[in-house]
Amino acid sequence: MEGREGSSTLQENGEKKANSSSKKIQIFSIAASVFLPIVAAYIVFYTGVGIPDGTTNQGELLQPPINFNDLKISSLEEETQLIGGEHQKWRYLIISPSDCGEDCEKLLYTSRQVHIRLGEKASRVERLLATHHSMTEEKKEKLQLEHPRLKIFRLNDNSVNTLHELTDHKKIDAVKAILIDQEGFAMMIYDNQHSGNQLLKDIKRLLKYSYEK
Repeated sequence: MEGREGSSTLQENGEKKANSSSKKIQIFSIAASVFLPIVAAYIVFYTGVGIPDGTTNQGELLQPPINFNDLKISSLEEETQLIGGEHQKWRYLIISPSDCGEDCEKLLYTSRQVHIRLGEKASRVERLLATHHSMTEEKKEKLQLEHPRLKIFRLNDNSVNTLHELTDHKKIDAVKAILIDQEGFAMMIYDNQHSGNQLLKDIKRLLKYSYEK
């Protein structure tokens, strides 16, 4: 009897270990199926490896991506951060070295239409404007009326120049839109040469393959 009981106990222990290993494998498989496509999508998007001709990103890549997490700027004599301490959204940062003239307003309009066309995913995207401190209160109020969800930063000369130099790209004009990912890295750049459809194609693809915090 003792032999049979011992054998039964060993068998039960073996089954428990097998079940435990099986569960671990299942959990690992589920996690891998969720995260590997996301990682692969980022690698493909940043490097272009594996993307067929004609299906690459529409904007110009910033290589390497620029970390905006700790970037301090001076907004009307007050030091602040562009993206704050919470990195939960994708962001379009429109940069205008002047006081947001015609080219700036055109790019703001394009980004607003893209934001609207995202529909239920619009909450995952935020728009920011960094412009010169010479922009008047009247102009600021006008822009906020036209773009209710837009965050506006009026910067001093040094901060405007710093942003412009950090994001300088030979193919892109001085008035530009920077796409910043959820972790605070500026990764892609656009200007008025790009259509709303081009901006929309990129952001929809990124939202599809990125996690929602």
